[in-house]
Amino acid sequence: MTTPYQRRRDPQPMSQGWETAVAAVGCALMGLGLAALFGLGVASVLFGGGWVWPHGTDTIGHVIGGILSGHPGRGLPAPQSQLVASPGVVYACVAVCELLVVSLAVLAGVLFARYHRPGDARGGMASRGEADQVLGISKLRNAKEIIRPDLYGRDDTATKKASS
Repeated sequence: MTTPYQRRRDPQPMSQGWETAVAAVGCALMGLGLAALFGLGVASVLFGGGWVWPHGTDTIGHVIGGILSGHPGRGLPAPQSQLVASPGVVYACVAVCELLVVSLAVLAGVLFARYHRPGDARGGMASRGEADQVLGISKLRNAKEIIRPDLYGRDDTATKKASS
């Protein structure tokens, strides 16, 4: 004998649920790390000696660690570390870049939630103009009892005659 829980199936088995959260957290961490590196580069261009960008994944980790530990130039090769601006300016630029990334992520989330809702019936419903274009006004008026029986229900002459 099978229990009801064993027979129950998901009609659209796309994921277990946790994969989306892990991907979102990973993308958020990657975006914040790249924003910190971009803030370091912008600060170095505007207030330091020139553009600074780490080369290689090992260097990226060391540079982000240096930014987090309070030493913005740590992890860069010696010629590039001399181009880095002062820590106060670097952290101001990093904060601006981080704020931009967070704002863009929130905006993308709001737009996604507004225009893409799974299971939203409005996505499959025709607007008044689309219905008029397909059916025409005369066909709509002829089918009003079928379309909106709550407003234009059929007149039951048999019930009216029985009550009088």
